[in-house]
Amino acid sequence: MSAPKVKPPDFDEEFIQAVAKWRDDHKIREDDATMLFIELFRIHQNHWDALRGREMPSFNQFRSDIALLTQATKTFQLDTATLIELLKNQPSTHSAVKVTRTAAFFAALSCLLAGYLIRMFWP
Repeated sequence: MSAPKVKPPDFDEEFIQAVAKWRDDHKIREDDATMLFIELFRIHQNHWDALRGREMPSFNQFRSDIALLTQATKTFQLDTATLIELLKNQPSTHSAVKVTRTAAFFAALSCLLAGYLIRMFWP
């Protein structure tokens, strides 16, 4: 299963159009100092984009594995939901062990007595 090819937006073209509109709005000449700053900014931005591209690995090589993992996860969730529903509908085969109050009382009393005796005879 392959993911559809989506063309990424062209931010460079949008930036050029925005600068051209800004120049027209403010009547700025091509040889103005602010245009030099904008050009310097573009050089800086391209440099940092290239650095980030080298440091951050691309997920394109893992795209097919990610798609398979996503499909396996969906299948697992569907199978798990089905299993949970089947288990909810099954009658319980486990009988709960109940402790009576009398047994709990005698167990607590025995623990207290054992603690008292240990404290009395332990050096």
